[in-house]
Amino acid sequence: MSTPATSSRTRGRPIDPNSTSGKIRALLTSGTQEADIAKKLGCAQSLVYNVRVRMNGGKKSGRGPGRPRKSAAPAAAMDGLAGIVDMVKKSEAERARLHGALTKMAAILREALA
Repeated sequence: MSTPATSSRTRGRPIDPNSTSGKIRALLTSGTQEADIAKKLGCAQSLVYNVRVRMNGGKKSGRGPGRPRKSAAPAAAMDGLAGIVDMVKKSEAERARLHGALTKMAAILREALA
């Protein structure tokens, strides 16, 4: 008969430090890069990444939710004719600023190549 599961036991197979995943865990904790681990052990980089994710509790570390949302401010600023005129003025000012920067860069390049 099987024994009932208790809260102190973990599910699944026990972690084997001699398996490929165990070796990957040891190298990850020592600070070795994922690509170097894959080359050293002769396994796929995806396996190394998956082991790293499972070590962190199944959550991807250091990543956000994805592409950031578009800002709602420009759409809200274009309320009526005044908003459109304001946006055109801002874009003209930015165009003039960028034109000045390009002119300076062209002068520097001309001087360097002369």
